[in-house]
Amino acid sequence: MPTKTLKKPEILAADDNSESIVEQAFSKSGLKAGKRGWRTIKNWDTRSSSCVAPLLVAWTSTDIDREKIKQLHELKRIPVFLLFQGNLPVEAVADRIAWLGVRDDRRICLVSADNEAEPFVARFLLALDNGDYEGRIIDARWEEDTLVVVSPIKNRFVKLRVPLEKLSVLQGHNREEHMNFEIDEDGAFIYWPDLDIHLGWEQFEQAIDPSACVKAKQQSEVFNKAYGLAIRELRQKSQLRQSDIKG
Repeated sequence: MPTKTLKKPEILAADDNSESIVEQAFSKSGLKAGKRGWRTIKNWDTRSSSCVAPLLVAWTSTDIDREKIKQLHELKRIPVFLLFQGNLPVEAVADRIAWLGVRDDRRICLVSADNEAEPFVARFLLALDNGDYEGRIIDARWEEDTLVVVSPIKNRFVKLRVPLEKLSVLQGHNREEHMNFEIDEDGAFIYWPDLDIHLGWEQFEQAIDPSACVKAKQQSEVFNKAYGLAIRELRQKSQLRQSDIKG
């Protein structure tokens, strides 16, 4: 019987600080390790796992060293990394990322501010706990005039880079207003309170890929057509008038 690949990753908290952040995030999200398919690992020997599952390594940059990286490579698994910057300067963090040998930016995500670590992990957990987690936003930042939006899709940190010029609803406002945004705790949208604007993952996709917009519109039209036919068939079978059906 073939093994089943789990959508939810096994989480290896590689140091005490990361373990504390992950535990607090589980508590904040209302989820619990060992329930609903979640599994946390507190040692480096994950080869005894009975299922083939993605591996997420949560690691504080100050604790990364070459010996532990060697141990990780011996597991013969391809992990994704959630790094917490800790007290290291950015230059030193860049060195650690190079040590990890990660060439695909979808396999790594860095949380630079300590106060953002717990909310970030909580959003990550809630996103993956939701059955339709693809497109849930777990992080966002401005890089000059480009908004970078992150979502956990197919066990990778997928990043959309959306130029400001593609976001017409944000144009005509100042940088301070652009920078003041909040991410919904479930990752459903980003909210700009000063502007009363909500944008979700699909809208960001449509902004940078017009074909995605057309596809979404076509899907909506197909749904509406099918829904209309179903309602008409129901009316005919039940001998109902249009006014008899509410909504």
